[in-house]
Amino acid sequence: MTEELKPCPFCGGTEDTFEIVENGKMWTGQRMSEPVSVSVRHWCINADGQPSRMMERIGKDRTSAIASWNMRAND
Repeated sequence: MTEELKPCPFCGGTEDTFEIVENGKMWTGQRMSEPVSVSVRHWCINADGQPSRMMERIGKDRTSAIASWNMRAND
């Protein structure tokens, strides 16, 4: 990935556990449309007795999705 993602604030998961997904692309008859939004998704590491949960931050494009993920209250 070109932009650096901060670790998960809950489980400390690192960049290799993230997925960047383009949402809402549609076939226009000649090509795929631009994505409606982009998501940064991460599944926290399983803890004993607790299910894994997906964390997701969404932006209008890849850069804003990553900026949303990297935002922290104490920054």
